[in-house]
Amino acid sequence: MNGRSQAVTARPARLPLWLADQVEEDMLDGDYLVDAQLPTESALAARYGVSRQVVREAARLLEDRGLVNIRAGRGMTVAAPGVETIVQRYRSVLRRDGASFSDLMQLRQMIEVDMSALAARNRTEADVGRMREILAAAREHLDDYDACLAADLAFHMAVAQATQNPFVLMFAQPINMVLRDVYSKPIGYLATQENTLREHGAIADAIAAADADAARDAAAAHLARVVDDAAKLVG
Repeated sequence: MNGRSQAVTARPARLPLWLADQVEEDMLDGDYLVDAQLPTESALAARYGVSRQVVREAARLLEDRGLVNIRAGRGMTVAAPGVETIVQRYRSVLRRDGASFSDLMQLRQMIEVDMSALAARNRTEADVGRMREILAAAREHLDDYDACLAADLAFHMAVAQATQNPFVLMFAQPINMVLRDVYSKPIGYLATQENTLREHGAIADAIAAADADAARDAAAAHLARVVDDAAKLVG
């Protein structure tokens, strides 16, 4: 580590949180590559002047943040960037914290409407081609729930990618992965596919035309219709 953490003297009462923050800062500073091994419990305890129990609790916090993997015999290693931790938190909120499909759709309406407008401004021809391919594949499998759902989610990811903004992708991907869980009525879902394809087509056309306002309106109309069809889509 770069030594900066050792210079930090203001420590909160909850030492595991403080230690997790210090180690995370050093990781973000580039001190460790993916899969690199972090110091042992004893070494971290000595470096930061805390107990090994504090180190263990900090390690669990870092694991929960998706920053490290903890393996028997290897200790802590730097985790590869990913969204699985975010996905698990979304799933937990839906299952245990009283959130609903409506709440998830409100988040989508906040994000994806402007996401589509940004995609219209930044898209490449390759992005547009990818959207067209996804729509064509969906049209060929209108009676196949798994294929239609995969195409549906792939289309929204293609729009996210067309923004050329990695932060947008980090928002869109976990939402997509959770939607795969919550769409739980295949017959009702397939019954809405003609609407979905028409609406996706309108979004793709607006993005291809680099018309941000039209893309925004098309995305808003699509998501509003999905909200109206919620009873057909989810349990």
